[in-house]
Amino acid sequence: MNVAGRVAAATLLTGGILLGTAGAAPAEVSLQAQTAATAVHVSVTQRPASSIITASLFDDAVAYAAADYDSGGSSEALAAPAFPGRLVVQGPQLLCSELFSCPTTPPAYPLLADASYPRRQHDTATASGQPTGSGPFVVTPLSATATANANNNNASTAGAKTTLLAGTAGAVTVGASAATSKVTGAGRGVQVQVTSTVSDISIAGLVHIANIAARDDISVSAGASPVDKPTITVSGVTVAGQTASIDERGIHLPGADGPSVNQRLDQAGVSVRLVGTHHADTHNGARSDATALEIDVAVPISGVPYIPNPLPTLPPPFDQVPQLPGVDANGTYVAQVTLGAVGAAAGFGVEPTLDLGGFGVVPTPRAATGSSSSSSSTASAPGSTGSQLGGGAGAVPAAPPQVAPQASGIRGFLDGFSSGDIETLYAVLALGVAVLFIGWRAAAVVRRGLLRAGRRR
Repeated sequence: MNVAGRVAAATLLTGGILLGTAGAAPAEVSLQAQTAATAVHVSVTQRPASSIITASLFDDAVAYAAADYDSGGSSEALAAPAFPGRLVVQGPQLLCSELFSCPTTPPAYPLLADASYPRRQHDTATASGQPTGSGPFVVTPLSATATANANNNNASTAGAKTTLLAGTAGAVTVGASAATSKVTGAGRGVQVQVTSTVSDISIAGLVHIANIAARDDISVSAGASPVDKPTITVSGVTVAGQTASIDERGIHLPGADGPSVNQRLDQAGVSVRLVGTHHADTHNGARSDATALEIDVAVPISGVPYIPNPLPTLPPPFDQVPQLPGVDANGTYVAQVTLGAVGAAAGFGVEPTLDLGGFGVVPTPRAATGSSSSSSSTASAPGSTGSQLGGGAGAVPAAPPQVAPQASGIRGFLDGFSSGDIETLYAVLALGVAVLFIGWRAAAVVRRGLLRAGRRR
């Protein structure tokens, strides 16, 4: 999966928007919307990967905004000028609140504004305006604001200068970046607007772009066909001071020197292309995305010492689990940078109820029906489809069969486990936390090694 696809996979359409049947009872129908936007996103992976550490060494975003809305009473907005992913930002709190009793509460990620109705309806995160990060990812965060109410939510964030892949042939610098998300529920409809902007971009010391903008607008109303308008704009492209253009095939410079631009980039292991827009609609909902530029950079690394696996052999019965290998950080890495990516989905969702005995009544998804259609377009590049933020509308899984529980309440749940099963489950969870921590430390060591190796080059 490509860069923007991983950004959206964490936040945008996980589980999908449920596009319900037109004949559902009004009491069961709710309006739902999800959004995600990043101004800049970078990931670095080793190919082929020698370990789980080098398989995803970097996966960070600049100017990130996202939202989740349900007219049934759920509304959340997130914004961060620098965002390393939900697992890093919210994982420690989740582990301590849901799985373990931690001696202290993990500190909250300082650059995240998280508003959720009715828990916390307004949140802000303001940075000092000083650069943060090191090596291939340095960003200057400015601010983030999020609000969430019963009928709407908003998220906005901004960052200043960003430097990516410094010291490589494909170094990228950005002067300013911003992202916004706005969801408004009105009567029997919902309107969504999500944007990302990037300005003053330099690529490989050769290409300069004045502005990049991506925007997605969706409107869904009862009794009317959904409307979605994903758009991208790339302006002020120059190569060595000469006016140029970018499409899905790369950069084009008029005149005899035109073909040499892409040749010089290819020799440096750098490719730049326009991605485009995509949308897929049904009778009751729409989902769409827009991704402006994708930059791929090949970075060879050598001279990094081998890092052995620090974990001892596991005690029985876990001694049957294969021992994790060490980390060989040498090889070819592929860095992928996305500039200007947005996506959104909105529609009428149907939430039938399923009685779970003593657990009470909870909603479960129902399969979508009705015809669907999809089309794609690209600014300056017709025919290119952007699957980065959510892809096409896939089938929604059907609801599970309604089986009457044999025992009610928590006792019925616990009866399904023996004491040995629970001990094994706890041991596996504890081992998983240990592996995550060690992997995080190993990734930090590898990053420092790669930085030193890059400087030696």
